Amino acid sequence: MKQTKGLSIAAVIMVFVLLLSLVLIVGTDTAWGKVETTKLNLTSADGDQVSAMLYKPKSASAENPVPLAMICHGGNDMLEQMGAYALELARRGYAVVTWDYTGCHNSDVPTGTSETANGELSGLPTMGAETVWNTVKSLNFVDFSKIIAMGHSMGGQYTMAFSLANQKDVFLQVNLGMNVYGSPDNHDYNFNFVNILGVADESTLARTDNNVMKAFQGEQNKRIFFGDYETAAEELPDIEIAKVYTVTGSDGNSYTRTAYMPESCHAYYLVTNDAIQTVLYAITSSVGKGVDTGVDSYADHNKISTVWQIKDIGFVLLFLGTVGLMFVVAAALLKTRAFADLKLEARDYPSLKKGSPAWIVCLIVLTLLPVVLYRPGVLSSSKFLGMNIRSLWLIGGTNNSYISWQWMLSLAMLAFFLAYHFAYGKKHGGTLENYGFASGNEAGFHLGYVAKAFLFGLAVVGSGYLAFSLVCAYTKQGMHIATFMISPINVNRTLCVVMYFLFQIPYFLTSSLAMKSIGIDKTEDTGKGSLKTILMGMLVSMAGLFLLWLVFILIVTKGHTLTNAKYFATNRMYIYTIAILPLIIGMTVANALNIYVSKKTKSIWTGLFTALLWGSWIIISCGGMTKYLY
Repeated sequence: MKQTKGLSIAAVIMVFVLLLSLVLIVGTDTAWGKVETTKLNLTSADGDQVSAMLYKPKSASAENPVPLAMICHGGNDMLEQMGAYALELARRGYAVVTWDYTGCHNSDVPTGTSETANGELSGLPTMGAETVWNTVKSLNFVDFSKIIAMGHSMGGQYTMAFSLANQKDVFLQVNLGMNVYGSPDNHDYNFNFVNILGVADESTLARTDNNVMKAFQGEQNKRIFFGDYETAAEELPDIEIAKVYTVTGSDGNSYTRTAYMPESCHAYYLVTNDAIQTVLYAITSSVGKGVDTGVDSYADHNKISTVWQIKDIGFVLLFLGTVGLMFVVAAALLKTRAFADLKLEARDYPSLKKGSPAWIVCLIVLTLLPVVLYRPGVLSSSKFLGMNIRSLWLIGGTNNSYISWQWMLSLAMLAFFLAYHFAYGKKHGGTLENYGFASGNEAGFHLGYVAKAFLFGLAVVGSGYLAFSLVCAYTKQGMHIATFMISPINVNRTLCVVMYFLFQIPYFLTSSLAMKSIGIDKTEDTGKGSLKTILMGMLVSMAGLFLLWLVFILIVTKGHTLTNAKYFATNRMYIYTIAILPLIIGMTVANALNIYVSKKTKSIWTGLFTALLWGSWIIISCGGMTKYLY
């Protein structure tokens, strides 16, 4: 009775957390009722869907047209990445459209070249920008003399391509964390231009040998800033940060050029308030609308008021509420008549004595393996153990490197477990059944138990998915905070669910077995005991990786250096190391669910399926797609 009451209270708390997250996200996005947000499903010239989001100030109308910003996210990401910039502009009176660029998140993999062909002046594709522009042109509340195009990282290439192709329509192009400006042979940049690169942007540090200013002093950028295509590049003066340059375009009109260098604007590790304030100053000072009171120059840009952090708090609560609800549902389901028989009789298994030298060695090995194998693992996403595996992947980008890391770690975990089993476990009565493979209280394999264990995992993760999807239906978006993102799964990714479920079986299976060596779940069968088990599992599986990520962040943010740390500077490891944070968040929850449920049921099956379903959701819901079917 006491436990049932506790679960009821926990359920109420989780529902409250989810509702509060909804209020904070929607409230911030709409400036508490002053902005309308609309989810758009646009169609490209090839008939492909481009998913977009429109922010429209309620004051905007045909009689009161407002500037409009078209904002594109960075590589292998989602439109939610640019939400902080969008809501801050919208509450200052700008209309904003953000979109999932072609092939990313909820935008279709291209079937034609209308958005993927390289432009004549840019040598770059537009990746959905032209489709968005076709819709923008139909809106009657837009001031078409003030069109802003802005892109983060890879998105900066695509919006630059759009601006070069539509110079008569674009008022301002903003490159955020990207120093690509189209074809070097092009001399036509008939729009105002702002170039923003962060002093601690990891990708820029890698490209400039730790000297971000070098990116501003490149020949093409200098020629754009000075409008001089004749003087020898080395004779052109250096570009100064925050100085407004005025040039005469090839059309005879005057245009401004400005460079800014905040602490960081590359969302691979942090979008800082300084970066958002810089963008706001760059746009509002150029357009002349929405300038904060008391901000007279860039020296005052840190006085700009921002509220985007409230939305991020909402995202955090959405995630915590979703995860917390899954644990509550798991505990509640095991008390129901339908799933109570998943709880088997306890079978003691052999594990090393806690605190013994052998136990300590195993603990250290298990903690270090994820770190030691991270680099070789993530770099094996194209060729694993000499085998070309590119054709296996349905999604694109870093997510596949997570799987190749899991596979590499699985081989090591399996070898570790077998060594432990034959050196110790087998001699002390270790069997498949007492290691957790039991599928009933009677001997033998019981398929019905395994099927019910799968349904249990589906119900647990499904409860979190349903609650998360309900919130997203009202917020009109998925969740994106720092580098972690998750959203409801687009139906086009159905086959991905199956394949990435199968791909992750080795990791969750072998890690569960390896943890038996240290008696991971040998704690009292209480809430406190379960918490101890979960915390121990989290520390062993992810603490080492977290420390690696933390070291990298400190090197970049405090030292403003990258290439001196060769581990991070080669083979794009700076990207893969940044990707540790979402990996830690996702796998920590997966491992916690696995350990918690397996401890409750005394069976590996229930925890395995629960972890696999959660892991599949977080890996495939976002990012780019390479194909929908094999």
